[in-house]
Amino acid sequence: MEFRTIIDIQFKEFDQTVFEKSLIWLNDPEIKRLTDTPDTNWDIRKRWFDSLKDRSDYYIRSVWRDDEPIGACGLKHITSTDGESFVYIGEKKYWGKAIGLQMLQHVINYGETLGLTSIYAQVLKENINSFKMASRFGFRKERDVDELRILMRCYL
Repeated sequence: MEFRTIIDIQFKEFDQTVFEKSLIWLNDPEIKRLTDTPDTNWDIRKRWFDSLKDRSDYYIRSVWRDDEPIGACGLKHITSTDGESFVYIGEKKYWGKAIGLQMLQHVINYGETLGLTSIYAQVLKENINSFKMASRFGFRKERDVDELRILMRCYL
């Protein structure tokens, strides 16, 4: 899928600076709800962050606009055949500007370099924008996960 870049963004290492920023983003009530982020504390998140350097089942990149981190994207639960995609924009002033499309394209491209056969996403039923974005890339509903979420899959 090709689309016109509206805002230039850069994908960079998910470092300590962005980790600390993500703690703020993912505790924002609206972002927390839309990303279905569970309650946690700093110690648990710090252990997760410290574990990233040794994990082959997790790929995460920070997303920057100029000199400002604005979000994160990647794949988790990576196996030899698939992985679960995630995309979130923490800086709300960038919502609705097609940056999520660029982020999801980056994730799909990475999955292709790994030779995955598919990528899946758990999407909240109420998050219509995420559903529409995933659908644009060929993700199709596979099943209900529970009363709140559906599993969508894109075959590469």
